[in-house]
Order: sequence, then C-alpha cells, then structure tokens
Amino acid sequence: MLDFTFEIIDEYTINTKILYANEWFTFNIYEKDQVWTLHPFDGMLIRNKDMCQLVVNELLKNKYFHVMCAKENILLSEIRTTVDLGNRANPALPEPRPREERPVDDEPEDVQSFMDNHSLDEIMEIEKEIVHTRMSVYKQMLEIMFMQGASPSDKEFVQIQSVFTMWKEAYEKITGLSDSDFSGGKKRW
Repeated sequence: MLDFTFEIIDEYTINTKILYANEWFTFNIYEKDQVWTLHPFDGMLIRNKDMCQLVVNELLKNKYFHVMCAKENILLSEIRTTVDLGNRANPALPEPRPREERPVDDEPEDVQSFMDNHSLDEIMEIEKEIVHTRMSVYKQMLEIMFMQGASPSDKEFVQIQSVFTMWKEAYEKITGLSDSDFSGGKKRW
C-alpha cells in the first residue's frame, strides 16, 4: 500500500495525502504569484504545530512526493509552507516585497485640482477602496498567523487583530458616510 496519494485539481492546485503513523493527513499545494505553498487541511495539524512539523517534514522526504513535484515542474527547494518548519531553509512565508509607489489618486499633489476633478461620491469611493485594501491585508495576516498556530493569547496576534479592527471600523464609518446623500447628487465645493 502506498503511503502517499495526490489529486491535481487544476494547474494551480494539488491536494495530497500522506500516511503518517497509520493516519492520513491532507495537504493542499497551491501556486500564487509564482510561489508554490504547502498548507495543511487537517485541524489536528493546524492546532498542533509540533505534530504539523513532523508530518510536513515526512511529506518533504517522501520519494513519491518528489516525483509528483518533478512531474508538475515544482521545485522542492522553492516550496513555501504556511507552517514554520524550524531550521528548514525555506521560510514559512515569502519575503516581503518592497512597497510599491502609490497611485496618484491616493495622495493627490494638488488638492484643489483633485477636488475639481472628482465628485464627493468619487472621493468617498476612492477612500473606501484604500481602507478596504488595508483591512484585507490585515485580515490575511490574521489568517496566516492563525494557520501557523497563533491565537488571541499571543501578543502579536492581538496587535494585528487590533489594527484590523481599526481598519474595519474605519471602513464601516466611510461606508456609512458614502451611503448618506448629503449633497443631493451635486458637488459640494
């Protein structure tokens, strides 16, 4: 009996199962932004970081897993994981990218020109998009931290959760403002 199976879902997603100590554990391997990431599906592995490290290490040593990766053109040395594997060469998350330049609409150089060329509704939509983007980033950070075993008892998790809550509240306030029609459909300036 094989101790490893896989199912190709699409060109960017593969589900794998490995037999470890007479138990089957399921992992998802997915490609996003040209990076292949390994993520555990089993609640036991998500809750128990040590057990997860053992099973992931076993998966990464499995010769059938190696062959599957080779057939799918996935380099083992470039696979990331959503769990911290300790001394493994690959970090759990991709290296942060340098912050890109903001679009001109984010920080208008000439406020009067910006006001002349945008209605109040358009300005509110621009702000909603900016705040929603920031809220989404912090939500993703919380999800990743949770998958790596962080919880509301961890200081870093609480801090990120607080920042997410602030962005969420800001989004709700801006949405409330933009839903109120104070202008009668006209520019206010």
